[in-house]
Amino acid sequence: MYTTRYLGSDNYGVLSFSIAFASITIIFADIGIGSVILRDIARDKALTQTYLGNSILLKIILAIITLMSTAALGYAFNYPSATMRVVLIITLSLIFVSFSGIINSIIQAFEVMEYISLGNIIYNLTMLLCVLLAIFLKLDVQGFAYVYLISSIILLGYYVVIALRKIPLPKWDINLDLWKYLVNEAIPFGLSSVFVRVYYYIDTIMISMIISNPNEVMGWYTAAYRLVLILAVIPTTLLGALYPIMSNYYVTSDKYLSFMFERSFKYLMTLAIPIGVGTTILANKIIFFIYGSDYAASTIALQILVWSEVLIFLNVVFGNLLNSTNRQIVVTKQTMFAAGLNIVLNLVLIPRYSYIGASVATVSTELFAFFFLLYFVSKEGYRLPKYMILHLSKILFACFIMVLFIELFNNLNILLLIFLASIIYFVIIFLIGITDDVDIQLAKQLMGGIKIHDRGKET
Repeated sequence: MYTTRYLGSDNYGVLSFSIAFASITIIFADIGIGSVILRDIARDKALTQTYLGNSILLKIILAIITLMSTAALGYAFNYPSATMRVVLIITLSLIFVSFSGIINSIIQAFEVMEYISLGNIIYNLTMLLCVLLAIFLKLDVQGFAYVYLISSIILLGYYVVIALRKIPLPKWDINLDLWKYLVNEAIPFGLSSVFVRVYYYIDTIMISMIISNPNEVMGWYTAAYRLVLILAVIPTTLLGALYPIMSNYYVTSDKYLSFMFERSFKYLMTLAIPIGVGTTILANKIIFFIYGSDYAASTIALQILVWSEVLIFLNVVFGNLLNSTNRQIVVTKQTMFAAGLNIVLNLVLIPRYSYIGASVATVSTELFAFFFLLYFVSKEGYRLPKYMILHLSKILFACFIMVLFIELFNNLNILLLIFLASIIYFVIIFLIGITDDVDIQLAKQLMGGIKIHDRGKET
C-alpha cells in the first residue's frame, strides 16, 4: 500500500516489471537444489557439511550466470537502462534469498522450523521499515529496489548466524560428481517452479513487450493482481492443515479420503464465491481505499482477476487430492499446459485489450485448469457428489441477499460494509442449512489441531 501510493502507477509499473522479469530469470540460480538438499539431509544428517559447502560453491557459479543472462536478455529486448538497473538490483536480491534457501532447507531437514518462521518475520519487518524510510528520504524507484536488496541481505545474515549455531560448518572440498547429482536431481523440482513462475509473471512481461509506454498499465494490472494473490492464504492455510490427514487416509481409508476431499471442496466453494461476488461489486471502493485515485483503472482488472482466485480456491482442492494420492505428475502437467495456454492467450488478447486482455487470459487459464484437474480427479474415482449443485444454489442465494445489503448500504465505510456483508452472508448460509454438525465438529478440530486416528475410528 505504501509503495504503490508513493510511487504512483507509472513507477510502480517499473518496479512490478522488474520483480516479474527477475522472478523468471532467477530460475538459473534457483533450479530446485534446495528441495534435493532437504530430502537427502532429512534422510542422512551426515551429508550436511559436504552438501552445504558444495551447494554454496555451485550457487555462486549459478548466480554469476543468472546476472549475466538477465543483463543479456534485457539488452536483447532493448529495455531502458534505468529499468534494467532496477531489474538487476531485484535479481541480486533474489540471489541472496536463494542462498538463504540453502540454509533454510537444511534447517527444515533438522526440523527446527521456528527459525524459519522468525526469518520470515525479520524479512517482512525489514521490508516494511525500509519502505517507510525510502518514503521519508523521498527515494525514486531505484531506491525502492534497494529495499528488496537490503532486506534479502539481512535475511541471509540471519540465516548465517543460525547456521553457525545450529548446523555443522560446511566442507569446501569440491565434488564435481555431487554437483552433477544435485543439478540432475533438482531439475524435476525446478521444472514445476519454472512453470509456476512463468504462469504468474509472464503476463506482466508480455504487457511490457507488446504495449507502447507500458509502465502505467503494468502498475494498474499488478496492483489489482497483488490484491487477488493475497487471498491465496485462505486455501493454503486450510489445505495445509488437511494435507497430512488426506495423505494418511490414502493408505488407511479411501472412504475418509473422499469425505475430506468433498468437505474441503464444499468449504472453499462456500468461501470463494462470495469473495468473487463481493469484490466484483465493491472493486471501485476497494481500489480507492487501498491505492487511491491514481489506480482507478485497476478497478476493472480487479473485477475480472478476482474470479481467477475463485477458481484457484477450487483448483487447489483438486491439486491437494492428487498430491495426497501420489499423482503429483498430473499437477505438474496441468501447470505446464496452463503456462503455455496463458502465453498464447496473452499474445492474442493483450494487443487488442491491453491489461484487460491479460486479466481475461488469467481467468481463462484457471478455468482450463479447473476442467483439466476435475477430469483427472474424476478419472481416479473421486467424483464430486450431485448435492454440490444444491450447495451451489444455496451459496448463490446467500450471495444475492448479501448484494442487496451492499447496494442498500453502499455509503457505509468500506471496511464496515465488508464486515457486515460477510456476517449477513454467513448467517444466511447457516439458516438455509449449508453447514451441518459434521462441519462444526471439523471446524473445532481444525482450530485445535486435528489428530490422526486409527482406521475405522475417525467419523
